[in-house]
Amino acid sequence: MRASAGPAELTVSRLSDAPGLADAADRLVTENMPAFMTWESPGNWRWHHLHDRFATHQLCVTDGRGTLVAAAHGLPVRWNGTVDGLPAGADDVLVGAVDGDLAERPTALCLLSVSVAASHRGRRLPELLLRRARGDASGAGLRGLVIPVRPTGKARYPLVPMAEYVRWRTPDGLPFDPWLRTHLRLGAQRLAIAERSLVIHQPVARWEQAAGFPMPGPGGYVVPGALAPVQADPDASATYVEPNVWLFHPA
Repeated sequence: MRASAGPAELTVSRLSDAPGLADAADRLVTENMPAFMTWESPGNWRWHHLHDRFATHQLCVTDGRGTLVAAAHGLPVRWNGTVDGLPAGADDVLVGAVDGDLAERPTALCLLSVSVAASHRGRRLPELLLRRARGDASGAGLRGLVIPVRPTGKARYPLVPMAEYVRWRTPDGLPFDPWLRTHLRLGAQRLAIAERSLVIHQPVARWEQAAGFPMPGPGGYVVPGALAPVQADPDASATYVEPNVWLFHPA
């Protein structure tokens, strides 16, 4: 599929048709996230299976020179269409699909990330990928896209509960968060808060390196890039529990 998005012609392809882009796609995800988001977690331990087992659901956008400029990572899931039937979050999706049968007899496509190269931001590539993924879901007879969204502006307000943050509005009544705003403009529906979408448990010393300051005792610490405080425990470990927002794009 070819699409116009600026002066250069862009191509959207599946990773299954361009397997050589796998490493570049992973690097792009890393570049779009705080470093700690790539640390060990139940979901991150299983991330490579997206390429191995679900390559047809990974979308890549390349420019006229064949350079990867955007990517979307996802996988099929079985979801009954109810809030109660949603997985707990991103970790739960990957664990359920890789270790269990969540990806069998799928009824929806779950996107776990949408990443864009810094050189191509502001060119509506996330919208291009969301529309393509929704079209793929429709073509496969699925309900649509279900996404545990990481709001891009939430890291500026880590002490505000996610349930309150998603209620914030701009003066013209649109969602305050720009990434949530993009989704809702495309017709997404907000379903629920995924309070424990991602869980990262690491030694305090590693978190101190990421934060750039000491964590001398138990308690909550605001780490740059985190959507909620990192909780340091008395045993010299600390845990980050990231909340996300479940959105649904009907096919």
